[in-house]
Amino acid sequence: MAAIPEKIHDDVLAPLPPGVPKIRYVQIQTHSRCNADCVFCPYSESWHAQNPGRMSDALFEKILDDLAPFGATINDGKVCPYLMQEPLIDPKIFERIERIYDAFPGTLVEISTNGAALTDKVIDKLLAAFDGRRHEIWLSHHGIDSTSMEFIMKLDYERATANLVRLFKRSGGRLNLKLRGAGTSLKGNITYFGKADYRAYWERVLEREGIDPATVDVDAFLFHDRAGTIRRTERNAHLNKIGRVREIGPANPFHCWRVDQWIHILYDGRIRMCCMDYHGETALPSLADMSLVEYFQSDPYSNLVGMVTGQVESPDDFLCKRCENTAGC
Repeated sequence: MAAIPEKIHDDVLAPLPPGVPKIRYVQIQTHSRCNADCVFCPYSESWHAQNPGRMSDALFEKILDDLAPFGATINDGKVCPYLMQEPLIDPKIFERIERIYDAFPGTLVEISTNGAALTDKVIDKLLAAFDGRRHEIWLSHHGIDSTSMEFIMKLDYERATANLVRLFKRSGGRLNLKLRGAGTSLKGNITYFGKADYRAYWERVLEREGIDPATVDVDAFLFHDRAGTIRRTERNAHLNKIGRVREIGPANPFHCWRVDQWIHILYDGRIRMCCMDYHGETALPSLADMSLVEYFQSDPYSNLVGMVTGQVESPDDFLCKRCENTAGC
């Protein structure tokens, strides 16, 4: 088994077996569906889109039990009950948010939604679920008009915008809301709209609707190529593909916090190496078959760490060698 470098973990909190990282951040795919089809997202091509399913209650509870030894750091970090799909179309999402807070009362629960499912009933549940608790709601709205948004996301612009406006008005600053919009590629060869366009667009909408801009965080950012996992040519999605961006090996060490501070779990319990691995390129065990502590003590995890950090030889097309986002997300 490859040695885990010292930088992999911070030995401040919670006693765990030697070599087990102190996980702070968790993504759980409670079901596999998404109601959007973003041009810069590999979802429609992903394994879980082609093999739809929903996490069982028993498996969800087992995962919470498996996470318990990491409670000290998870309470200081966050849990995201979504992974590469849309959380608000899961009929059990609010039950599961409640169970996450039961297990980790100090944690931050993060939801990322495209807003298409933000009915009044859902907004009521969001207000109740997050009242007085650490949380963030990320709102993906990639467009500055119907043409740009419907091209990028394949969602109804009028409905999605009206849903967001209703959410802002009803929240009145009670919910921690982050609008996220990307219209230009990180490498700069594709532009649907610019960062300044996005900020100006939302300034106009918020002013028109009488919404205090201090109650909504507008985050204009650049989209990346998801480590080359977008393969389709539809809408020229493949033009965002970059290919190899770095060497990784003993002479070229690398580190990504997704391998030692995060854990990513599919609806069937299988572990994904990170939120880029839409196709399951790196085969990892399932928490249906072992505990999370056992996974971190296993050869597959040790080998993964070795490949990511450069201690173990990795394939020429290894995901981390293609990932242009050095922040690991």
